Amino acid sequence: MAVENLLRHFGLTAMPFARSVREDGLLRHQSFAEALARLVLAVESKTAMLLCAEPGLGKSTLLGTFADGLDKSRVRLVYSALSSCGPFGLIGQLAVRYGQKPRRSAAQTAQAVLDALEKSDKQEVLVLDEAHRLPYESLDELRLLSNLDFDRTPPFTLILAGQTPLRETLNEPDLASLSQRLPLRASLSPLSDRETSDYLDRRLRAAGAQATLFRPGAADKLFERSRGVPRQINNLATAALLAAATASKKHVDVREVEDASFDQENA
Repeated sequence: MAVENLLRHFGLTAMPFARSVREDGLLRHQSFAEALARLVLAVESKTAMLLCAEPGLGKSTLLGTFADGLDKSRVRLVYSALSSCGPFGLIGQLAVRYGQKPRRSAAQTAQAVLDALEKSDKQEVLVLDEAHRLPYESLDELRLLSNLDFDRTPPFTLILAGQTPLRETLNEPDLASLSQRLPLRASLSPLSDRETSDYLDRRLRAAGAQATLFRPGAADKLFERSRGVPRQINNLATAALLAAATASKKHVDVREVEDASFDQENA
C-alpha cells in the first residue's frame, strides 16, 4: 500500500530505484562507460579480463548491460557465479555448463572444454562472477584453461569479476601465472556529486517523473550520506521518497534525506 501511495503521490509509473534498470534509466557515468568499453574490447580481441568493484557500485548492472549488448547470433555468453565447486572442482563444474563430462583429472577436463570451444561456431564468452569468493585452489585451476600450446589465441574470452579482494588474491606469488593472463583490467568508481544528481534525475524520469523531485540541498546530502555508492543511493532515495509522500510533499527536502540516513544507520 505504501508503494502505491508513493507512485500515486509523485505521478510515477514504477518504483524508480528498483534493482532492474531500464535503458532510459541507466546512467553511463565515466567509470561505467570505460569498463563497458573494455568488456567489449575483451570480447572482440579474445583477451581475458579482470573486473573488480566495491560492493554496491553497479557491477551486476554493468555485466547485465554488457550481456544485453552482445550479438546473440554470433556470441554465446556463459555466466556463472560459483562460490562452492563441489567434488569436481571449478573446471568440472564449467565442463558441465559446456555440455562436457568431467574427466579423470582437472587437466584432462580442461582440455576437453578447450577442444569443445575450439569447434564452436560462435564467439564464446565466459563470465565468472563473484570470483572473490572462489577458493584459492579454484582460481589456481583457471590456469588450465589458459595453458595453450605456443601461446595461441584462446578459443574464448574469460572475464573474471568480483569484489576488490580478488585483485589482492591474484597478487599472491602462486597465482602470478593467472594474473599475467588477465591483461585487461577495469574497475568502477563511486559517483561524483554531479553524477549522483544525474543518477537521481535519470532514474526518476525513467519511472515517469515529470520534474526533478530532489531539491539541490537534498541531493547534496544524499551524496554525502551515500558516498556515491548507487546501491546506498537507491536505498536512501526510496526511504526519502516514502517520507516525503507520507508528509504530502511534492519534493524531497534535506530533512527527509537526513531522517532516512538516521533510520538506516540505526536499523
